[in-house]
Amino acid sequence: MKRSIAFLIIIVIICYTFADSDIFNFVHKDYDFVIRLSKGGTWYEELKKVSFFSFVFDRKGLGFEDSFLRILEDMKYKTGVQPTVVQDALSNDILFASKGAEVDFTTLISFDINYYLEFIKTITGSSFIVFETKYPAQLVKALSYLLSINVKNIQNNMFQLGESLFCTSNGKYLILAGSKQTLDMAIKTYTTPEMQLSRTNKDFDRLKAGVFFISGFAKPNTLKLNLPGGIGIEDSTASHLLITSSISAGSFTFTIEQKNTKQYTSSKNIDTIGQLPKVWNYYLSIPSSKSSIIIGSIEQWFSGVTSELQQLTNLVKNLSNSSTNTYVAGKLEVGEIVFIFENYSGKDFETNLSKLGAKYDSQKQEWVINLQNSKLYAFKSSNKVIVGTVDKNSFEKYEKTSKKLKDLPIYYDFSKIEAYDFKALMDLGDIIKSIIGFNITSKLLFWQYSIGYITYYKFVVS
Repeated sequence: MKRSIAFLIIIVIICYTFADSDIFNFVHKDYDFVIRLSKGGTWYEELKKVSFFSFVFDRKGLGFEDSFLRILEDMKYKTGVQPTVVQDALSNDILFASKGAEVDFTTLISFDINYYLEFIKTITGSSFIVFETKYPAQLVKALSYLLSINVKNIQNNMFQLGESLFCTSNGKYLILAGSKQTLDMAIKTYTTPEMQLSRTNKDFDRLKAGVFFISGFAKPNTLKLNLPGGIGIEDSTASHLLITSSISAGSFTFTIEQKNTKQYTSSKNIDTIGQLPKVWNYYLSIPSSKSSIIIGSIEQWFSGVTSELQQLTNLVKNLSNSSTNTYVAGKLEVGEIVFIFENYSGKDFETNLSKLGAKYDSQKQEWVINLQNSKLYAFKSSNKVIVGTVDKNSFEKYEKTSKKLKDLPIYYDFSKIEAYDFKALMDLGDIIKSIIGFNITSKLLFWQYSIGYITYYKFVVS
């Protein structure tokens, strides 16, 4: 009987400990955005099996890992803090939370270690970062060195780094905040369940229980994605967004689930984008019914154009509405872009071009549009209408190339995406080779689709 009671007490203590030690518990319910990197040390070797990340980390590529280890060795030499202090913190849970700030995921991607150190150094007053660590006191000293700012003890177990950063330890966690008020609130929230964001939404139970490398939560109008082609998040009808990711079979998968207040289900689409020539490194397919996405793409590619932009978007909208499919293709590193409208059946093509001041070249059978510093060409080729920075002669030479997009091995996965609001393929390896000369095989697929009350944004990096 005594053994049973003792065993029960141990179980209760263990459950209580795990329940109270979850890193999400620091986040107050008023916060807008939180993201957790879970057990990075466990995922690291799997991440290096992904071609793109192998290129980033390995010495045969950008050498991110070696560069960081050299920084840690310098830290050891100058401060006496062992590299294992930082490695331990990066191998365990890390959380970032913010309030009242817009977070753009695309600006958080960098191949420069100093970028991330500067990000930590300049977090806003209502933001904070939590590290799970065995060495809280040593980690404070390490952060002081890495961020190149002084540290001072302002009270028992509380430190100030530089002018605006404050940190303290709480059990196995070190909390670094953009203000003392934010730090105090995070500590209080951790011990007050009714204040915790994770208690206000049942989806946090899934984030806590799931095996995710990256996971998070965002309220509407907080999370932004500014991807090539004007692709982004439209969450005006959302209650919240969930972030999850995993790594397997040499691929990194990242998913944003947008929980909407209205229902919508994406239709299946029959496209022939695989027949486009394999001469570009960016391919986007948009159902013609999604004119808002097409217009967003135009507005991004020609953001420097002001006076003619409305006429240009009207032209593209008209072309899209009178076509079965709309494709965007281009070479991102040089700004080459073409909008391809398949099976165009409209009658106002020339009229809309004239409104843009386009001039017709009868010999080349194409229209030329001068937009400030840009020159666009518009023409018909076979069953397509093309508008872009490529002239008709060059486009038809591309069309005659033997290699098509469908010849890429990854196109099989791309073609299986049938119900979508948009889908895109980027040849990351070709872009990297064009810019810095490294040969790697890496692709990015990303697409959006909706089922009922949920809109999914999915990204797969190989």
